[in-house]
Amino acid sequence: MRPGLAIAAVLVLAAQPAWAQGKTKTAPSAAAIAALEMCEAFAGGGDTLVEDAIAAGWDAYEDDAESPFVRSYSGGRDLPGIGWGDLFSLVETYPGTVFGYCRIDVANVRGDGKAVIDALAGLDRYEGEVVAEDGGHYASLAGGDSLLLTHWDNMGFVIQLTTLTPVAGE
Repeated sequence: MRPGLAIAAVLVLAAQPAWAQGKTKTAPSAAAIAALEMCEAFAGGGDTLVEDAIAAGWDAYEDDAESPFVRSYSGGRDLPGIGWGDLFSLVETYPGTVFGYCRIDVANVRGDGKAVIDALAGLDRYEGEVVAEDGGHYASLAGGDSLLLTHWDNMGFVIQLTTLTPVAGE
């Protein structure tokens, strides 16, 4: 057999299990970044949040409104390589400013917490401090109009995002 054909055959056989499944695994860091992006969307407010979340695989819904100036949302989904995440988001509208809050909690985590926290802290849009303490990994980050606390410890994994966004034209 020619060397080129032998290499091609090895590559095809190596790729077969993933190809046969019809899907590839999502790395825990990628799942955490996608979850943060969903939180960023919810905290930013919008008319199609629930539909967009459902399209991204979340079981999401809008909670009953307590005021025309307050909207809240809930949802959940399995975060590949991490565990089941519960999402809660609150968007409050004030004159000239929108306050957004989103939190995702994963109680029964699996995977590498340090890698996940490092991936979130390594995003270009955030900067801040990362601390490893008592087996946990914690980050306090800021970027633009957003404040992000995230941690992975023996209690679980949390993404907690707060935004204060000026409303254009007000």
